[in-house]
Amino acid sequence: MTALSFGKLEEAYIFVYENAKELLEESRLLYENKKYARSYALAQFAHEELAKLPIIYQEGTRSFFKETHYWKTFHKRLRSHESKNKQNFVFYRHMLDITKQENSHFTMGKMKDTLQHINQMKNNSIYADIKNNKFTKPSMEIGKSLARKHLELVEEMFKTFSLSNFHIKGGIKKSLDNDKAKLQRESFRKLGLIK
Repeated sequence: MTALSFGKLEEAYIFVYENAKELLEESRLLYENKKYARSYALAQFAHEELAKLPIIYQEGTRSFFKETHYWKTFHKRLRSHESKNKQNFVFYRHMLDITKQENSHFTMGKMKDTLQHINQMKNNSIYADIKNNKFTKPSMEIGKSLARKHLELVEEMFKTFSLSNFHIKGGIKKSLDNDKAKLQRESFRKLGLIK
């Protein structure tokens, strides 16, 4: 697998962030023009793009601190819909924990079912299919309310990622090039969490 320099990883982060932003803008346009199924689909694509950001940041951190890379795993995680949806599941679980809220869909025991549902909804928003022995199409499956809720959820996630400023050239390096980050990596190394 292709090894990437810190600079290439930073560029990848910026491009993925910008692509997620563009997908959300286009999803919003489709929503406003009552194309709810396709709005949902693009919001989900943006959702999966956002899941790439922590993956890229993690690899950029390894690169910055000259740690061992696992390029095969990195490339697989970037392309795997399941990996990206798991990444998002963990993000939401973490946010629920921080805010001391609950959502029955985001309990660890329901992860498999929730991930299957997410994938099924994405498919419903793109493909015509047979459901209950009848043909159906995306515009019959995804309505205004569902499209709005999903779009707003992903837009909020995008805003959260925007707070870090990692999407600005030099932002990732700034987050790592300080004594606190160096001490944290050293602590992780001593605990055996990184090699």
